[in-house]
Amino acid sequence: MAKSKKIRDLVYGFISLDEQECAIIDHPVFQRLRRIKQLSLTDMVYPGANHTRFEHSIGVMQMATDMFDSIVDKKKELLERELSLNENGIRIYRKIVRIAALLHDIGHAPFSHSGEDLMPLLPSTHGKYVEGQQKRYEHEEYSIRIIKQVFKEIIENHPANDNYRIRVEDVTALLGDTTVKPKANSLLWKELISGQVDADRADYLLRDSMHLGVSYGIYDRNRLVSCMTISKTETDAPVLAIDEKGWYIAESLVLARYQMFSQVYFHKVRRIYDYHIYCATKEILRKMDVKDACYPPPDQIQDYIEFDDWKIYSALKEGSGGRHGEIILNRTHYKCIEQTQIIPTETEIKKMQELKQNYVGKNYYLDDKASTSWYKLDKDIFISVNDHQIQPLSEKSSIVKAMIEKPRLQRFYVEHPKMKASDCNG
Repeated sequence: MAKSKKIRDLVYGFISLDEQECAIIDHPVFQRLRRIKQLSLTDMVYPGANHTRFEHSIGVMQMATDMFDSIVDKKKELLERELSLNENGIRIYRKIVRIAALLHDIGHAPFSHSGEDLMPLLPSTHGKYVEGQQKRYEHEEYSIRIIKQVFKEIIENHPANDNYRIRVEDVTALLGDTTVKPKANSLLWKELISGQVDADRADYLLRDSMHLGVSYGIYDRNRLVSCMTISKTETDAPVLAIDEKGWYIAESLVLARYQMFSQVYFHKVRRIYDYHIYCATKEILRKMDVKDACYPPPDQIQDYIEFDDWKIYSALKEGSGGRHGEIILNRTHYKCIEQTQIIPTETEIKKMQELKQNYVGKNYYLDDKASTSWYKLDKDIFISVNDHQIQPLSEKSSIVKAMIEKPRLQRFYVEHPKMKASDCNG
């Protein structure tokens, strides 16, 4: 009898797992995600923010599956006619989507996105290297390497795969693996994992809101899933879309993301702890004599996966995090004394530079990285007017159209009065 499990989840209730998925989750490298918090040190502001990449990853798998099933239920004939996906092909891609969603965050560094500035710089031989730019590896590249190197055996040789014949490249193709020649099916289903209305975003907005005790990221999940569909572009390429009758749910998802960023992810105290954990971890890596005080590169993946939040916390407790480690342990973070609007004026930017000059020789931090795209036109959400006609959400929604400009919020922080002065400048 095949081994299967059900996991009770905060967002979805019970999530069913088959034998192969259980084997992936039980693997020590996946269990590492239990030791990486979803929102870094956000619990310094919202005490309930202690959820991890582990539960989020399982949740994304369920959300992606729900979206996939909803699409297939409505567009089975189109899938067979346009993409040659018969019943067996649909069953195989459903499995590929589940595994890709489950493993999409497997390469995260300690403290999630807060650790990405500690990933090594790209070598000049890297395809994304740009002369004069300080571009670093991203967690997606680590995820692809881990899946190929660590999970290949479970994906390809598990007895459950006898019914699917899935190759590891089928999974990594949905996660942006540039070494794999993209197929039409892969390009379509990739949008379920990484798009503007993807399962990743749909899960973290709800999950973060529930754990933090806020309502900013809440939207109608059932309505979103039921409105997922497939339409076609002017060039007859199939694309994921939202039914026109429920287009407002796409708008509400964008608004939920905007509110979560402006009220939670960009919270002034949450932001300064990203800086403190970066500085403390940099000092810890330096004392460990790690090259360039950065995490190991993807070609040293076994060394990289030894790092998790627990390892950094342990070093902090032992005093290896320097003065920023002390700040974290004592919650004596730098205080914000000035900030701009979300879209700063020239006067506000000038004032920030003047403050920087006034604090030369003192401990300060100018945070000018609180920036994201509320809405990306290159990944516009398509509204399906019919099977052969789509309309970008940015054209249909006046609210979304007004959110295209990228925020560039800046804040100026100075040392907490309880901390002793030192010669370490921000």
